[in-house]
Amino acid sequence: MKFAELFRNRTIGIKESGIGLISSRDNYGSSKGVDSSEQNISLQEQYNNAYLNFPVVASSIDLTSEQTVQDFYFEGPNSDKNKKRADKINLGQKLFTITKHMLKNGNLWVEMPDKDTMKFIDSKTITTHRKTDGDVIGHSQIINGKKVALWGSTGDEIKDMTFAKIRSLSQMVHFKFNTLAGDKYGTSIIHPVLPLLRIKDSIESNLKIIVDRYAAPIIHAQVGDETHPPSDDDIDNVKDELKDIYADTEYVTNWLVKFDAIGFEGKALNVDYILKHIDSNIICGLQVPPELIGLGSSNKSESEVKLRSFGRHIKSIQRAVKIEFEDKVVRALWGGNDKDIMVWAPAEEREQEIEIDQIRGLVKDGVITPQKANSLLPPEFRETLPDFSSNSAAQTKISGDQDQYKNQKGSDKIKDNPTDPTLKQEEPNKRRNKTDTEIPIK
Repeated sequence: MKFAELFRNRTIGIKESGIGLISSRDNYGSSKGVDSSEQNISLQEQYNNAYLNFPVVASSIDLTSEQTVQDFYFEGPNSDKNKKRADKINLGQKLFTITKHMLKNGNLWVEMPDKDTMKFIDSKTITTHRKTDGDVIGHSQIINGKKVALWGSTGDEIKDMTFAKIRSLSQMVHFKFNTLAGDKYGTSIIHPVLPLLRIKDSIESNLKIIVDRYAAPIIHAQVGDETHPPSDDDIDNVKDELKDIYADTEYVTNWLVKFDAIGFEGKALNVDYILKHIDSNIICGLQVPPELIGLGSSNKSESEVKLRSFGRHIKSIQRAVKIEFEDKVVRALWGGNDKDIMVWAPAEEREQEIEIDQIRGLVKDGVITPQKANSLLPPEFRETLPDFSSNSAAQTKISGDQDQYKNQKGSDKIKDNPTDPTLKQEEPNKRRNKTDTEIPIK
């Protein structure tokens, strides 16, 4: 075979790049090269149970979702249209729900039959179909064995016809979180702490028994003695009376019965350290500073470091939501292009204030123009620019202000070429007075 024929016999499409397969080993060689593996429903149920039954899990996910979905706005040629659509469908609340499910379940499928409708689908009922090279070709919904709906294709035309309803693949958007190489489904943020949650649940269940048994001292009743052995009826009668003993119960007996209170201090395991260790690891796995959920004891500087780190974590989640929403909704369904983007407001108001002050400081120092500053600022913080064409006085004043700052900052050559080693600005105390006369060097 000639060298040129090697390329004629290979077809490389736009979606498929390279020749490697990203499907798992179990799905390699499957029918027609399609991976139709289902989700692990057992794991999904464990995620839901953890969120519903452990306050530390619920508060961490809710708090992270609230911090992620800040104010946002659109930029680009279709920004006005995108803003109207976002207001119409209450996009802020929708993004909060999407983020919450991404963190809790790892996935959320959103059906968008038109530009102004977003319908959330139960994640446990959806299966994604993709080719073994990674190209997603469809999503199907099966409930109690009934094939309800199909978006796209399963890769098998005969199987496709068994679904009650078939829609375009573009009408289903799959938001997924924490995917590794080759993963078809996302991974819940709860997943790493599931073993610890089981241990915590077991210890707390046993604590209930301990409290019921040992909240009051154990009562030991001695019936009779060596010289007066009790009968079986005597022992049974005392035993029956002790079954319903309470803290305020008092007994008056004859000389045959004696009571002793047995304490349990030093005889039981102290689980306080174990629970603190488990809770700290759970909080670490959920990636939320304990100070934000009322469990921290750090000083001010340590808390500041944790909060800054959490802010970067929030930005990574915002980036995941933003990219998926721009690609699958803004551009694919709303008719936008690559210049139409969604911009998140800063996660912290203090961070936003610092950025705005820095940009305005650059304008004041003459580093950037007011027009450039407004392009970097959110719309609500942009300032009205002067109209130079109709107001020559304002232009003269601004020009004078710029000259003033130029004189304060030094020559333009040094400012415009700060890294030029041949340029050097004289220190103030070494500058000559204008009245000094030059003395020629002989």
